[in-house]
Amino acid sequence: MKVEQQIEYEAKSDAEAIQVARDRLGREAVILSSRPVKLGGMLGFFKRDALWITAGVLVPDQEELLKESRERMVAFQHLLEVRRAVGGPEAQAQSAQQAYAEPAANTAFSSPAVAAAPVAVATRVVQAYESNVVQAPIATTVTATMTAPQSASTKDVDEIKTILSNVLDRLGGVGLPSLSMDDDIVDGSAESLISAGVDRAVALDISDEYRESGCALGFQDWLSGRIPTMGSEATVALGGKRVLFAGPTGVGKTTTIAKIAATQSLWGNKKVVLMTADTYRIAAVEQLRTYAKILGIPIEITADPKETQAAIKKHKDADLILLDTAGRSHYDGERLDELRMLYESFMPDTVHLVMAANIKYRDMLNVIERMGVVPISALLFTKLDETASYGTILNVLHDFNLPVSFFTIGQNVPNDIEIARGDRFVDLLLDNASILKKD
Repeated sequence: MKVEQQIEYEAKSDAEAIQVARDRLGREAVILSSRPVKLGGMLGFFKRDALWITAGVLVPDQEELLKESRERMVAFQHLLEVRRAVGGPEAQAQSAQQAYAEPAANTAFSSPAVAAAPVAVATRVVQAYESNVVQAPIATTVTATMTAPQSASTKDVDEIKTILSNVLDRLGGVGLPSLSMDDDIVDGSAESLISAGVDRAVALDISDEYRESGCALGFQDWLSGRIPTMGSEATVALGGKRVLFAGPTGVGKTTTIAKIAATQSLWGNKKVVLMTADTYRIAAVEQLRTYAKILGIPIEITADPKETQAAIKKHKDADLILLDTAGRSHYDGERLDELRMLYESFMPDTVHLVMAANIKYRDMLNVIERMGVVPISALLFTKLDETASYGTILNVLHDFNLPVSFFTIGQNVPNDIEIARGDRFVDLLLDNASILKKD
């Protein structure tokens, strides 16, 4: 990357830093570095805290860009083929290709390996999505300990904190009995859960509930009905018109949002708008903008509450607005304050907390604790294809009154996403199904 029009200045916060950069350099400006400094004062006293910012406009080196974006370009091409298959007339396919005008993409598309993707494959993707994902039923019976809330957007932040405190006390190990698989209290159902990576205390709780139910159903069928989900149809699983996606860096929020936008605009015939507040990552905006161009849907970049509210007003007739947030570390308190401000300006119907399925239980708890500065409506788990153990997911679903909305199982847009189903998850948990088989 080459830097053009580089400037340095002080700012009170990251939000102010971004605004100044965009005012002075334009909407393509990015923050190159940010370091805390103490300025002013007299004789070493009365100094004020500030950030010293370096900002600029980045111009990508062609060879570097091709190397870093090859996988992404393949995903873009795959989506183009799907768009062509769904769009019908050849003119629409040509329009979608013309809309994508980035030089790097044109070069990538010229690769024989990429260009050879047949439309027939895309057609099968459409058929698979419609038959196996959208119309797939789920169990709807829930319990007091694993219940989807009646109004997900009203999930109280204080309640999350209370549950977390209780869970962390439990995990502290104080007073917990040391149990082995040979103990009488560990029956077959608990043993199967513990073997699947479920926390021992959670496994025993679920086993107790199963016995108290009378065991009229087989354990797997019973457990499938206890998994809280948002709904069996995509629009219900999303939970409203304005949808905010939050989560730590690297979990795949942007790709997940692109998958949802594609399915809703192509097959749901919805007026979808993409919004992003992720102005920290250099490639984040361009990635989402590329998906938007291929799909033929608008995208808005927002760096402050006023821009967010203006974008909402501009697209008041939209059926669905999907907001991508910056994937910063969940230990970064200042960034989390920005998330709260963004929530208050966007006022989403639902907040989906995106977490990778391949992280540890305590790491998931840390994410929920930090991201709980805003009301969490649903959990969305990515990277199910990168782990063979799903016990941590069941731990979280058991401990919190939060439903799961979607699972993602790969990088392909738009087909590597599933509406969360209780029976599908339990099949994966107990190793009775392949992650690549959706039905």
